[in-house]
Amino acid sequence: MNLQIPAGSLKALWKQGLKNQHSRLVTAGIFVGLLFWPLWIYDVIVGTLHGAASLLLLSAFGLGLYQLWLQKSTLVRLKVSSEDRWLGHLIIIVGVSAAPFCAFSEWSQKLIWMLILVGIAISSWGVSFFSKYPASVFLIAVGLFPQPTTVGKAVWEVFTPSEMLERFMAWIGSIGLNLIGQAAEANQTLITLPGGTVRVDWGCSGYDLACIAAVASLLMALFFKQSFIKSCLIIAVGIVLALIANVPRIMLMAMASAYWGPESFKFWHGFWGGQIFLSLLFTVHYYAVMALVNHRSSSERA
Repeated sequence: MNLQIPAGSLKALWKQGLKNQHSRLVTAGIFVGLLFWPLWIYDVIVGTLHGAASLLLLSAFGLGLYQLWLQKSTLVRLKVSSEDRWLGHLIIIVGVSAAPFCAFSEWSQKLIWMLILVGIAISSWGVSFFSKYPASVFLIAVGLFPQPTTVGKAVWEVFTPSEMLERFMAWIGSIGLNLIGQAAEANQTLITLPGGTVRVDWGCSGYDLACIAAVASLLMALFFKQSFIKSCLIIAVGIVLALIANVPRIMLMAMASAYWGPESFKFWHGFWGGQIFLSLLFTVHYYAVMALVNHRSSSERA
């Protein structure tokens, strides 16, 4: 598949997309994806405003595409067997045909779009494309994966005891409160203070925050072209920082609920409180990762 966009008008581009059977199928697949993208962009905006990792996931998708774009001259020269071309076309047809019947949710939309992209990749560059460019494939898959934290929660609950992380955060939060002179007691997922009791639910367990930090760490590691081992270390640092930072957040919300009234609790638990907290966390996270990258680079030069 020729990745060079022809000069000229949109009419020339349209003719390029319809010049043969392969181009027509690729164009049809891309068109289906473009129909879904306005809904996804809306979700990205809303999710980002509420502290989700939507923008980071979109960045991962964009970084994966950018890495492939840098390899466009190599991709053009890849040979595609007739079997791969036929298989890719079949996958695209299945995705495009299923789109009108499965477009009722973001889950199905993204799965269809991922299926179409797989078909385009196989029919354009062959099945070996996935083994030759694993990093780009991984980033694109991560960026398109529907509701990764929901899936992660389901997997976590399968392999861990019920409310394990919530109980741990309630316990460690009560210890932190006692260290600053607050008589706090943890009971299961509850933190009890003389002025009231607050429950540590899943949303405050730190899991979602750790996932966001892991994605941000991965993007930074790839951006700075770190090795696999260094990337794993950077991701681990991000996860640990997120879980540690979640403790003072729980302490703050417990005190707000017990002493400062419902309006204060809503503020720190809501949009603005979350944005303030995320800004502080990712400022520390950035400098920690940069210190690690620079330290490791200096060690290697020595």
